[in-house]
Amino acid sequence: MPVLPRALFAGLIDDAAVFPPGNAPLDAAVAAHRRIRRSANSDLIGPLLLPPNAIPAALDLAGLADLAGPDDGEVRDEQPLDIAIAARPGTPREDTEYAAQLAAADSRVVLRAVEVGWEDGWERADLAAPVLVVELPRGTEQPLPLTDLAIARAERPDTQWLAKFRTGATDSWAWPTENELARTIQNALAMDVPLKLTGGLHHAVRGRHTGEEHGVLNVLAAFAAARAGRSVPFLASVLAERDLAVLVAALTDLTPDQVSMLRADFPSYGCCDVLEPLAELTALDLLTKDPS
Repeated sequence: MPVLPRALFAGLIDDAAVFPPGNAPLDAAVAAHRRIRRSANSDLIGPLLLPPNAIPAALDLAGLADLAGPDDGEVRDEQPLDIAIAARPGTPREDTEYAAQLAAADSRVVLRAVEVGWEDGWERADLAAPVLVVELPRGTEQPLPLTDLAIARAERPDTQWLAKFRTGATDSWAWPTENELARTIQNALAMDVPLKLTGGLHHAVRGRHTGEEHGVLNVLAAFAAARAGRSVPFLASVLAERDLAVLVAALTDLTPDQVSMLRADFPSYGCCDVLEPLAELTALDLLTKDPS
């Protein structure tokens, strides 16, 4: 099996350890994120995602040592902690604004992004971050927020504007089918709005795990196909593919420019256990060893 360009996975997986279903305690999540940042795969990991109400405690934890034990040989990490604030839809806007202001003013962390749900007036929120991410609804409500984001990208280029779509199930959100995810990917690309994903993407290839889960390689190949102008039914067939060799073949021949465009379209996804997809991709020998 050929290896895939490491650039295809650079910064791909945001650390959502504190969110369901992982629900890691905040102190454990901060310590684990520090350790991942010192590992050989640190270049593949994005920021630690935190809800607004966790920010005050996270600021204090960011300045503490993350020793696993007295004899483990690890040392205090003095680097600021990379974080992003991920506010679930329905979170009061003032709570997110307050958390963003705290994080932006504190040298113990670097605030990489703020994620909010789409609602009336979302664009007026005072969010001090270089990247703003808006979670999309599903169905017929989706075109309006994508239009809003396309306008914001054109009129306010000092900020990066991204959409987000949920690919994992919650109590109020069923798993999106291949067709629904394919339409969302194509709609975002048609509006020239980068699309990040969240939830459910723990495995390389689509399969039945906790449910019918989308695969990381399926999603990457679907974005590549969308950029190449393929139809929604074709994208859905890529998302439904269960043959690893087929997916690897679709990604192996991408040029560096095509990889860059793909990753601009699909900047990252949130995962509550970042080690799970990394371990699987490593076990399949799909990652080049050289982070450079």
